[in-house]
Amino acid sequence: MSKKFNVIQVGLGPMGKLITNLLLKRKNINLIGAVDINPQLVGKHLIEVLDVDDKSEIVIQSNLESVFSQEKVDVVIIATSSSLEKVAPTIKQAVKSGSNVISICEELSYPFQNYPILSKELDQIAKTHNVSIVGTGINPGYLMDLLPIAITAPCQEIKLIKVTRMMNSAKRREPFQRKIGTGLTIEEFHQKLSQKEITGHVGLTQSIQMIVAALGLEYDELIEFPPKEVITEKEFTTSYDEQVKKGYVCGLQSKAVAKNKGKDIIFLDFIAYAGKHEEFDSIEIEGIPNIHQKIIGGVHGDIGTAAMVVNLIPKIMHAKPGLLTMKDLPVPCYTKNLWKNSD
Repeated sequence: MSKKFNVIQVGLGPMGKLITNLLLKRKNINLIGAVDINPQLVGKHLIEVLDVDDKSEIVIQSNLESVFSQEKVDVVIIATSSSLEKVAPTIKQAVKSGSNVISICEELSYPFQNYPILSKELDQIAKTHNVSIVGTGINPGYLMDLLPIAITAPCQEIKLIKVTRMMNSAKRREPFQRKIGTGLTIEEFHQKLSQKEITGHVGLTQSIQMIVAALGLEYDELIEFPPKEVITEKEFTTSYDEQVKKGYVCGLQSKAVAKNKGKDIIFLDFIAYAGKHEEFDSIEIEGIPNIHQKIIGGVHGDIGTAAMVVNLIPKIMHAKPGLLTMKDLPVPCYTKNLWKNSD
């Protein structure tokens, strides 16, 4: 006999809503609660804020504790912030309740070098409660780290791994478009960048660190370059009805590189801007043999991230306890038809 996975969703921003929509569509998932600190959402029925045809009677709560019941929660999904320090208290609360955690926090995708003390603490708490913690998403979490790792399997030698993600940001949600500076002047872009009001893409460093750890590569220098603005050559209107003038920012490019003895061994290139241009995800390996894989059209980041999170639910149930990364989990895949085996 099989039964559903019991899940709680924390965070109902644009990505949180996409994830929750998918959770409600999966017959092997039992969504038992939803949490958000937004006072405009707290107290509402979940279906009031989602575009789904569902009879769920879940009422949005303001804190995680109020959602826990006598029924064991298998997985808590956290979609609230890119900052690990901000997400950590919620992770700890979920883990101490005996729940596994999946989060789209970019800094959680590979936190060990940037947050060594906090990582050790989270790892110990997870092991104590016999559960797992993992950060995932389409990027970081898959396209620019896990997928390149997997593609190296037939290689006898590797000299250089180059990953390029080229995307039309006009197809993404509003917060993402604003995060990459869409609609700003060049001066505003650099000012907000210096004040960290816009962050550009978060996760390139973590992706490199994951690849290096998985493949046992050595590097003596890791550089993440400041994001560079992309300027529009003609006026256009965003998906959220904002006019962007010619000569204004329509996106950005972020690059990071790992070097060993002056030579590039990993190069990640992330380009996202609004406009009619080719979209793709490309992985090039210089080695024996040389490999070049290109996903024509690219993978939609929002759709892909929601799927990554939901598809990991059955996988994390079979993972070893502790703070893990995507390279540590059973092979990720489509899991709509996988059920929780009853004891």
